[in-house]
Amino acid sequence: MKLWRMTRAAALVAVLLAASLALGGCAGATGSKQQALTPTVDVPAVHAAGVLKVGVDSAHAPYAGTSKGKIVGIDVDVASALAEQLGLKVEIVDMVGKSPDDLLADGSVDVVMDVEQSGSNVTQGKTVGPYLLSGPALFAKTRSNEVPELDIQTLSGTKISAQKDSLSAWTVDELIGKGTASSVATLADALKAVNDGASTYAAADAIVGSYLAIEYQDISCVKILGTPIGVYCAVAADNGTLADALTGALRELRDNGELVVIISKWLGPVSAQVVISSQAVVAQNTDANAAAGTGSGAGSEAGAASAAPAGDPGQIDTGEDLPDPSNAGGTG
Repeated sequence: MKLWRMTRAAALVAVLLAASLALGGCAGATGSKQQALTPTVDVPAVHAAGVLKVGVDSAHAPYAGTSKGKIVGIDVDVASALAEQLGLKVEIVDMVGKSPDDLLADGSVDVVMDVEQSGSNVTQGKTVGPYLLSGPALFAKTRSNEVPELDIQTLSGTKISAQKDSLSAWTVDELIGKGTASSVATLADALKAVNDGASTYAAADAIVGSYLAIEYQDISCVKILGTPIGVYCAVAADNGTLADALTGALRELRDNGELVVIISKWLGPVSAQVVISSQAVVAQNTDANAAAGTGSGAGSEAGAASAAPAGDPGQIDTGEDLPDPSNAGGTG
């Protein structure tokens, strides 16, 4: 799906193009900073000396999409920043319609973005991250850059709009109580209900919902519902050298605050804190929230179900691989 094929498309594209230009001076985010690169990894960990070839899916906005013939998105900016940390130039490869594992195996790419360790978007490669957390989440009006405190008890009795038969609607009813979710036709309608004051919260996929919410000045993702779904990058299963290098690079992006700057560009400052922080979770590890899925496009959520959606919760790995995501670059 191209970036402009969304609800209120023209406004979103204008915001995205402005954001891309605005971040042009941020080191690593767009590759525009002129400086000599000193590679820290070489062939055979990468297939071409001095270059990190990164596969992104241009049909999965806002991770990646096309605007005026150029591939842009969260994954493009994160990949560019990772490459710079490794002293490499970045080469973006569109993997839409192709198998990430095939591209890794034949050397077309060194890294693929936007994969899960389990669930619907998995790879057989070695995963690094997560660099984002996704899954059903709550959206509310926020007038500061602070993530509000919420728990199941405080949510009981509130009106939460959600797209009919979506994974988010199901999760709300299972975690908070049957009948809590107020059904609307589309994800955009759920956000509008919050904006108009008809609902206190909207429920939607954390990443896709945050992307759509940029249309509204003060609506943000404020909590993830249930167990977060980690979003990872991956390399070939036998490429431990590159996996280790990327782990260190991602850790540096988190520690120096660059990751939160990149994510804030696309999703807003409050939403960015939530989707890189395991602290921003309403509830975890209950039988009711053992459903997985992520939005496949803006305006409509994937994983729609009237009964319990099938799948695995995609447990996030924050042990030896990377520090806890709650340390991901401060509060921006």
